Amino acid sequence: AKSYIKSLPKIPKKDLSVLFPKANPQAVDLLDKMLQLDVEKRLTATEALAHPYFDQFRDVEEETEAQQSYDDSLEHEKLSIDEWR
Repeated sequence: AKSYIKSLPKIPKKDLSVLFPKANPQAVDLLDKMLQLDVEKRLTATEALAHPYFDQFRDVEEETEAQQSYDDSLEHEKLSIDEWR
């Protein structure tokens, strides 16, 4: 996949602050960091939620972190409607 991406023609990056001139600068910064094509440069979900843009909404005392990863294996099961119920 990386070699395919590297084979694409280089297109200059758009300045999101120009595209969204009325947007909160922190929101533009967050969006820019979340839209990185390179997964190694892109923010993780945890990093995105820790971004300063969310400071105004954050209450650290109410935050919790999952102790285990979400198990989506059930979503791949071939079950009848009755079995799902």
